[in-house]
Amino acid sequence: MMSLSPNDRYKQGSGKIPTPKTLRKEAEKNDHDDERPCKIRRNSSSFITSLPDDCLNLIFKCLKTKDDRSSFGLTCHQWLHIQNNNHELLWCDNKYDPGKYPKISPQSLAIVTCRLLIRFQHLKYLSLGRLPRITDVAILKSHSFGSNVQKLYLDNCYDYSPDYTDTQLSLIFSWFPRLTFISLDSSDITDKGLEALAKCCSSLKTVNLPWCCSITDSGISFLLQNCRELSSLTIDYCSNITGIGFQGCAQTLTYLEARGCELAPEGFRAIVSGGRLEYLYLLTSISPELDEDYELNEDYEGCINTEAVITISEGCPFLKELSLSKCEEVELDGWKAIGLNCKELNELVVMGCQKLCDMGLQAICDGCNKLSEFEIDRAKNSCSSFALELFERKKPGVLFLLP
Repeated sequence: MMSLSPNDRYKQGSGKIPTPKTLRKEAEKNDHDDERPCKIRRNSSSFITSLPDDCLNLIFKCLKTKDDRSSFGLTCHQWLHIQNNNHELLWCDNKYDPGKYPKISPQSLAIVTCRLLIRFQHLKYLSLGRLPRITDVAILKSHSFGSNVQKLYLDNCYDYSPDYTDTQLSLIFSWFPRLTFISLDSSDITDKGLEALAKCCSSLKTVNLPWCCSITDSGISFLLQNCRELSSLTIDYCSNITGIGFQGCAQTLTYLEARGCELAPEGFRAIVSGGRLEYLYLLTSISPELDEDYELNEDYEGCINTEAVITISEGCPFLKELSLSKCEEVELDGWKAIGLNCKELNELVVMGCQKLCDMGLQAICDGCNKLSEFEIDRAKNSCSSFALELFERKKPGVLFLLP
């Protein structure tokens, strides 16, 4: 059978012979059809930008580099919203380096900070330490701040900005009701400020208050009685704390740093009243005259003595780490009490304990079977070389003699 020519096929289909103009239109149509994959790509791009937020969140969390996460929000407003919602840290890396903050006036920086708090509604870690006060700018907008922040740093406020008053601190605390961690290192917070903190943030688990010299046992008591999940507390060098505020503390408190506090005998009994301390770090009280290394004034008589150590060892049977640095008044009965009662002890630091003797060392060696690290300074103790060598033979790799 004879095949049809192109003209014959057109005759059969339409009864017309194609003109050159018709052929050109047909060619243009075919060329347009060849570009259809591009149209598909444009449609697929539109499809990607319309993905639900759950999918976009998964995509964002899979990004590995900081540059990829930073450029994610440049795609469209929806993707910028996803990026903002996944922003969890603000200036936390800069809390010890104020030079990294924007070089603008304090007033402008306060405004910028407030705007960032409004923008990032899902922050979990926030540092406002060494920043100027933001409360005056933010007071009318505080309802817009996110309430998901779990860790807040307000360190060194008085060194680098005007002091926060208790009223202003109370306002800041009210913005973050879900806090589980707060650091107020070297701030001027008072007992009233601690009361406001406990009322606004009752879910706190870790509170750092070193060098907060305006707080007393009253504030500590209110904090412990109202934050019943508190497990870690640091009050190093808080000179107005004697320890009596710990009376009746919750059994959740397992970690305490109280170096340089004026702890009284009844204070030690209150500290161990919860009965669950596992980590305790003490240092003989110090005078206000300190050098850069926080060396103790040699004329100051320490308050951590044998009686205090006996109270601690009997009241804290679950101790895993104990530091008694510069405790020069602890005698043999104290060391015997540690060996007798602290069966769970893993780490013991007795730097500067001059009355640690051979018999005390032997009591610790025989009683603390789980001990894995024992730090002694080489010069300031009363142990003989023979006793130290005997300890090393019985517990190899445990004893650390430091310069």
